Parts: sequence; structure tokens; C-alpha cells
Amino acid sequence: MALHFQGSLMIRAPRDKVWAFLVDPQAVSKCLPDVQRLEVQEEGTFKAVVRVGVGFIRGDFAFDVAMTDLQAPTHAVLTGRGGGLGTAVDVRSALDLADGEGGTTRLDWKADVVVSGTIASVGARVLSSTVEKKTGELFECLKAQLEG
Repeated sequence: MALHFQGSLMIRAPRDKVWAFLVDPQAVSKCLPDVQRLEVQEEGTFKAVVRVGVGFIRGDFAFDVAMTDLQAPTHAVLTGRGGGLGTAVDVRSALDLADGEGGTTRLDWKADVVVSGTIASVGARVLSSTVEKKTGELFECLKAQLEG
């Protein structure tokens, strides 16, 4: 099952500050819902264990994540591959930052997710609503961290 998500948000913080936060796995992990463990590998790569709950399926998923195509402070791509509970997940997301008015930063993002196995069986609607909820939590936390 292939899913696509995208959005934009304005952050009341300068672009360099937003960039520094987004490319710091330790900082971002504080905003990622249900992260159980994060282990930074070499520069730009890390391993994460995330608790996942979609419908009646709940458990831990292990992911290998890489930050690529870093064009400071305007563009980054994150790719992740992992799974658990009989499910495989591949994610590719792109982040683009631009200066907004009055020292704000516009963050445009998009993510393509391919899910196969057990979780794919719960259906696109249930999976999409879960991802959208968790994405909303991530961006609310990110704004709070950067604007606070």
C-alpha cells in the first residue's frame, strides 16, 4: 500500500534555527510520538525503535533512517526503512525551508510511505488517519520547541 502526505506550516523562528533543529536527530526525537530508543550512527544516519499502534495492531518497529540531499539551510531528504509485527515500511520525506515575513520560516514537507504486511491489511483509511494524527503531534511539538 502506497500513501502520500504533504503539508506546510509557518514557524515563528529564523530558518537557521529551524534547520539546526530538523537535522539534529536527538532534538527531533523528542517530538516524534512513541520513540522508544534512538541511536545515532555515523553522521546523518540513525536507528530508531518506535511503538506503533494502528487499529488493533500494536508493537515496536525498528527503523534505519538516513538524512540525504542536505542543502543547508533549505532542503533535506530523510529515508527510512524498517518494520516489525510482520510489516515492512519504507518512507521517503522531503523538507524545504524558506524565509517568511518577520523572521518566520515556512516549512513545506511531503512524505511517501509504502507499507506491506500486517498493518497494510487494516486499510488505507485507518492507516492514513493514524499517520495524520501522529504527524500533527510532531509538528505541534516542533513549533512549541522552536517558538518557545
